[in-house]
Amino acid sequence: MFTDFCKMDCHFCPNSHWVPRKRFSFKVDELARTFHEMEKRHTVAGLFLSSGVAGSGSKTTEKLIKVVDLVRNKYDFKGYIHLKVMPGTEYEYVEQAYRLGTRLSVNLETPTVEGMRRLSRMKDLERDMLSQMHWMDGLLRQNNPGRAVGQVTQLVVGAADETDWDVYQRMAQLYGQWNFKRVYYNPFIPIRYTPLEDHEPTPIWRTNRLYQVDWLKRIYRYDDEEIRHAYDPAGFLSLEDDPKTVIALSNVDRFPLDINEAGKPDLLRVPGIGPTSAERIIQQRERHKIDTWRDLQAMGVVKRRASPFVSFPGSAAAPAKQLKLELFKERPSEPAPVKVSTPRPEAATAAPCGQVRSCSGCALYGAPGHPGYRGLMAA
Repeated sequence: MFTDFCKMDCHFCPNSHWVPRKRFSFKVDELARTFHEMEKRHTVAGLFLSSGVAGSGSKTTEKLIKVVDLVRNKYDFKGYIHLKVMPGTEYEYVEQAYRLGTRLSVNLETPTVEGMRRLSRMKDLERDMLSQMHWMDGLLRQNNPGRAVGQVTQLVVGAADETDWDVYQRMAQLYGQWNFKRVYYNPFIPIRYTPLEDHEPTPIWRTNRLYQVDWLKRIYRYDDEEIRHAYDPAGFLSLEDDPKTVIALSNVDRFPLDINEAGKPDLLRVPGIGPTSAERIIQQRERHKIDTWRDLQAMGVVKRRASPFVSFPGSAAAPAKQLKLELFKERPSEPAPVKVSTPRPEAATAAPCGQVRSCSGCALYGAPGHPGYRGLMAA
């Protein structure tokens, strides 16, 4: 972090001007030298360089570029450098960052223009972040050796009360149009003194679900129409079931799949089968048919999740119309009664305090007169 001073008014950020605290900053040569010394001692292997916005976005990015220039050209570091580009940075500095960094990023923070208006009066999503991402994409497509090879971004989930579908639509654009390497999802945590200090924090399960959808889009190559089935009418993902299972249960007519005939795209639609296990299945059936769950489990297939969705000789997969009643949806209507056993009076033992049966205090302290002592427990 070059400096944690920031003039911006982001309603969720601990570095924003809302938070009254002492701030710190490096000098350009000081930070470059510090990194070089740590790299020589093998305590670091790469540099992730970010900053608060001190002055304009362009001026701050210029200072970060000077740090990286020293690290590259004075200290001859050839390794990984992730360089943050500040919101509102002008094109000439984006181009310089592209020449020096390994990976570039602008923090998007929220998926929608309306959301950014809620979170900051000083930032404009299209002018200050999306424009820079568009410029980076154009530079990265030149594929010049020795230049940056990709861009990433992060979202603060829940700060602007966006829906999960809002997040997906922006994520799909970043991967599809601008060839992003990754999108990261951070749950909103309220920070004291900021305008959102009383806002509810975002539960971690929500960002976990977003990462699962991200994986389906980026690795499994699900299309938008398929993924839309994972969302409820309000645009949110399920707490109870993962998105892949929800999508499979909404397309029950395509199951069960014949494990010995299905192609890789179809195998990847089966809960419990991932890219590695799908590839192993295809390789294995080139030699002989798969006819036992032991074979599939040895390839990494999760039987509990996959069994209702696949078939092979000797298996008994559930009919498609019964899938929604299988492992994923049935819940007990009420918890099973808990049996409480009452000790027989003759089995009572003396506590350290000399009384019949042990009081909670004696269990902890072993004698009467302790601070937690409350007398006899009921027999």
